[in-house]
Amino acid sequence: MEIIATQTCVDVHQEIGWVEKRIIETSYDITLCKDKLLVKDESFPITSIFDISYRKKPEKNAMGFLYLHTSSGVRSFYIKEEPLQFISAYQQLKLERPELR
Repeated sequence: MEIIATQTCVDVHQEIGWVEKRIIETSYDITLCKDKLLVKDESFPITSIFDISYRKKPEKNAMGFLYLHTSSGVRSFYIKEEPLQFISAYQQLKLERPELR
């Protein structure tokens, strides 16, 4: 399994205690390999991915979304960093492999 690029994403959930509400953030990586994309316990064959895009507001600590467009629908992931390197690695992979276009 040759890793081409990784992107850090964030899970956000709330916990409510007796007197407070806490927001818990947990980070994890999405890993792009030559033949698949790995997200936590899921694996997407690279041939089932149509595109990867993102949307992020320009504010300093704003959350953004990374969109994974697949044959089974669009998945979205929270991000804090712009995924330009991750997306360009995917686009380069598409250019190198004609069956992905």
